[in-house]
Amino acid sequence: MDRNQAAESSPLPLFSRPGTMEIIVCSVTALAYLGTLAFGFVYDDVPQILKNPAIHDWRYLPQYFTSHVWAAIYPNSAGNYYRPLFLLWLRLNYALFGENPAGWHGASVLCHVAATYLVFRVAQQLARDRTIAFVAALFFGLHPAHVENVAWISGVTDPLMASCALGSCSAFLSFRESRKASQFVLSLGLFALALLSKETAIVLPLLIVALSLIRPQDRTQDQASGKSKTAAREAAPYALLVLIYIGVRYRTLGGLAHPTIAISWTEMFLSGPSVVLFYVKHLLLPLRLSEFYAIDYVHSATGTSVLLPLCVLLTVGLVLYYCIRTLPQKQVAFFALAVIVLPLLPVLDLRSLTAGDIVHDRYLYLPSAGFALLVALSIAALGQRMTDRQRIIVPAALTGVLALLFAGLTLAEQMQWANDIALYTRGLESAPDNLTVRDNLANALLDANQPSRAVPLYLEVIKRNPNFWRSNYNLGFAYYKIGNFTAARESLQRAIMIDRNDSDQYIYLAIVELQLKKLPEAADSARQAIVRNPQARGYHFILGLICESQGDREAAIAAFKTELTHYPDNAAAEGELKKSEGVVANSRP
Repeated sequence: MDRNQAAESSPLPLFSRPGTMEIIVCSVTALAYLGTLAFGFVYDDVPQILKNPAIHDWRYLPQYFTSHVWAAIYPNSAGNYYRPLFLLWLRLNYALFGENPAGWHGASVLCHVAATYLVFRVAQQLARDRTIAFVAALFFGLHPAHVENVAWISGVTDPLMASCALGSCSAFLSFRESRKASQFVLSLGLFALALLSKETAIVLPLLIVALSLIRPQDRTQDQASGKSKTAAREAAPYALLVLIYIGVRYRTLGGLAHPTIAISWTEMFLSGPSVVLFYVKHLLLPLRLSEFYAIDYVHSATGTSVLLPLCVLLTVGLVLYYCIRTLPQKQVAFFALAVIVLPLLPVLDLRSLTAGDIVHDRYLYLPSAGFALLVALSIAALGQRMTDRQRIIVPAALTGVLALLFAGLTLAEQMQWANDIALYTRGLESAPDNLTVRDNLANALLDANQPSRAVPLYLEVIKRNPNFWRSNYNLGFAYYKIGNFTAARESLQRAIMIDRNDSDQYIYLAIVELQLKKLPEAADSARQAIVRNPQARGYHFILGLICESQGDREAAIAAFKTELTHYPDNAAAEGELKKSEGVVANSRP
């Protein structure tokens, strides 16, 4: 498309200038998320960033490619997430910004802006119309469903994956135009990076097939069979990369995926319609967003749980199909539909998701690119049916209204990610029966030094489910923090009876028993913690303090030395070691 054609398709002369549309849409997108730079670390950011030794030192780099994403934090647990590029992103951010959240948030915003630019580029390459590309990128950049991905630092996996996947599609389209091998190699390389960012990228070969069908290699070849053979041939290298990825993933994780939810295939399929309907609604009406939703598994087929969602989805599908058939660029519209549908297929495997946590707006990140392109094509088609006077005004007005609506919702919805209290308060509103959310809100209140508000929430969870381990443990920690050591001991012992695997509960029990002067019990609890996590920071130091209190200076010295072997920067352990060694030296004749 030359510059004259670009000017004809642009409602304003300014837009015909090279790079103007891209700068505007990227700037508007960045401005919409400027406020997130004042946000802190929330939700999984704390364990995944602040407490994750794997991203604090470059020596862990090889492990990114040989273990699951949580391996450094939970070394003895199986994982479903093989994301080396995500870990590398975290490492680079930590090297640049340390524990300053503003830098992290700025990097997340820039990643989203990059994905927005790539939506523009792919849309322009497909539609051959810069105005359509501008509208698609604008709606993508401002879509409120992206708040979770951009405002939450750890949610950057989808923008990373989408940037690589869209870049791969763009390079493939460039290869189709230029036949330059470098573009094809670039496309394959970006696809590999997308796979290493998030598992959802595994659907990209199907998108390459869709792109190939839109733009056949031999433009004089109109036979469907010829197009199919060309598409299969061009997608084959991407499929080969998928097979290599599957092999590496299988070896690294010990399997393709590890089910985390004990539900049957029947229950998973019955739950599918309500899950898909959730994503349809949040693409169309992204209102009252949350990290947590009250959508549960469907255990038996009923009219409201299965048939009604199916009827709604069928109606939406028929209307969508009819609308697409009326669009001038039908093939591009069907590709947009493929971008909506295909990336959602992997997340419909509910067995591999966290129990009770089966839907998330972050899964709409890449699908929303297809949605935005579809809306842009529809607005352009609407303008073509109007008179010359209306052809510019009506589409521009409609685009402006929708963009303002999306921007307003984005600004409002992102505020829940400002801190943990705001996040879990919203979560409790949207999922009042979710005990994990209630427990997390209590944790946030306790961290904010509000134990009088936190303790009742823990007790409410335990009242609803006495065997809810997390609240029993956290209640014990809360009582320890406020100095109620007797109650703390009872809660921690109850937590250990429910689940004996966690090491921290033993070390806090040891500290509490030390305060209560129950020294033999405290020593045993500390050793139980060390057995479960021999290299945990502070464990040997606590054992050394207990041994000191028992009068066993030799055992205390050994414990302090072990602590300093693992953590030579532990000044408290070094001070206690010198004190104990001094006492032992002075006691010798």
